[in-house]
Amino acid sequence: MRSIETSSRIRIVALLAAFAVASCGGGEPAEEGAEDSGIAAAGEGNLDAGGTPAGDDRAAGDPATGDPAAAATGTAPPPATVLQVQEVNEPGMLAELTEVTRKDGVLTVKIRFRNTGTDALHHSFETGHGAYERFYVTAGTQKYFVLKDTEGEPLAPKYLDVNLDPGATSTWWAKFPAPPASETTIDLVIPDTPPFEDIPITDR
Repeated sequence: MRSIETSSRIRIVALLAAFAVASCGGGEPAEEGAEDSGIAAAGEGNLDAGGTPAGDDRAAGDPATGDPAAAATGTAPPPATVLQVQEVNEPGMLAELTEVTRKDGVLTVKIRFRNTGTDALHHSFETGHGAYERFYVTAGTQKYFVLKDTEGEPLAPKYLDVNLDPGATSTWWAKFPAPPASETTIDLVIPDTPPFEDIPITDR
């Protein structure tokens, strides 16, 4: 009889122990793959080609290209196209014609003067105090001089004095009456250089 009671007590203790273990576990068993789910949450979103989460702009650099180097250094504007080059009557100085454009009846001309030597250069072009009688464009059989405003001032810098350190440049501009649309090229004449000839007109 005593052995039966002892056996019963052992069973009761075992049941109580099992119940206590179950209570300490608390909650439902973890679902399979829960660990993987946690990693996905920490790095939510797709990665770009460089391994950066999509939408993360910490290493994006240039907003337009995503290039960190471009953001750090900036993007230099492209140099002006040179249509024709002539030598100036000043050793080491060049005149680069960079623009001949026609818009709304006006022809805009730009020349970039460049010092190609190793010494500073100075050259004064005779403008006749803004009269610009020696600066003109020819197209077909017509000659066109620099336009003037209602007060008689030229639509160009009044004086053309070029001072350049070695390697430096300076741009001069002027506006002329535009030749008719049937004319597609011009010649440009300025003092102290050979003429710029057969220059195509860009319409805007």
